[in-house]
Amino acid sequence: MLLALTLGATFVARSFSGDKAQLIPILKAGLSHNGLALVDIISPCVTFNDHEGSTKSYKFTREHEVEISSADFVPLRREITAPVTSEAISIVTMHDGSVVRFRKTPDGYDPTNREAAYAHVRACQGRHEVATGLLFIDENGADMHAVAKTIATPLVELTHDQLCPGKAALQSLMEKYR
Repeated sequence: MLLALTLGATFVARSFSGDKAQLIPILKAGLSHNGLALVDIISPCVTFNDHEGSTKSYKFTREHEVEISSADFVPLRREITAPVTSEAISIVTMHDGSVVRFRKTPDGYDPTNREAAYAHVRACQGRHEVATGLLFIDENGADMHAVAKTIATPLVELTHDQLCPGKAALQSLMEKYR
């Protein structure tokens, strides 16, 4: 989250997949935000690290099999949900017995203050908690097309001369960068 704040995201939020009351409004807001929106969704997964190059993937396990137990079976587990509470912290026990402490943003929290968002996330990290909720929003964010100053016309509809204006136009453009 700190990286998203540092890189200039204009909508930064985090939620837990087991807390749908918090997650759904965050997703809707992030999708409708005009600018760079980053939503981090914490979701426990029993098939963690199943990718190419991982020493914990199914493929690696099959290739380096030492018959102790079957690695092809992913046991069914109950859905993990956050307890319904008005408390600021939700304590959630994962399938392996580990505990995650999710801290919602407090009443009066100002998500338009980037520095306060940094401080809140850092404070949560210091207490071994995971900050959740809308952490930062800049309602003046611009989408990729506004930032890159792209034209509204799709490239497929432009003429050859518009797409390839020639050597003189390229040299003129290059002069701006010298």
